[in-house]
Amino acid sequence: MWPFKRREAEAPDGRFAEGTRAIEAGDLARGVEALSELANEEPDNLAAAVNLGAAYFTLGRNEDAVREFERARKLDPDSPRIALNLAAAKSALDELDEAIDLLLRVLEMDPQYRDCHYNLAIAYWRKERIPEAMAELEMEMALHPDHELARQMATQLRERHGPVGRG
Repeated sequence: MWPFKRREAEAPDGRFAEGTRAIEAGDLARGVEALSELANEEPDNLAAAVNLGAAYFTLGRNEDAVREFERARKLDPDSPRIALNLAAAKSALDELDEAIDLLLRVLEMDPQYRDCHYNLAIAYWRKERIPEAMAELEMEMALHPDHELARQMATQLRERHGPVGRG
């Protein structure tokens, strides 16, 4: 999850900053409370929707996270970050086909978007589409050689399934 950083200008009364600081400090309940109030009063506040969605996702409140990320996506439909976050929340709800569709759209927007191939690999793996999962991991590692989680997952897939090719 990639929430927005503090931007006091987004909320003149400071609730955005308060909620974001609380989340960064690990007080998710206080952060959710402040951002929920702001989001209810300002339904077009993109930053509040994204940060609230990220907080809900961290809390495992995935239906709430999807709701907030969908609201954010309506406000900024061309944001790969928002689509990636929405895909992660949908994946957590086992809505894997929807997550895959969202991730493929992210790749249409930006074929090198960090973590997208990795998240797509996870969704394919969970659907037992191992060759596609491996291909996405290899693409993530080629684009982002420092992506340690992708490297670890690729190693695990090779250990469990041997050499994996498309086919």
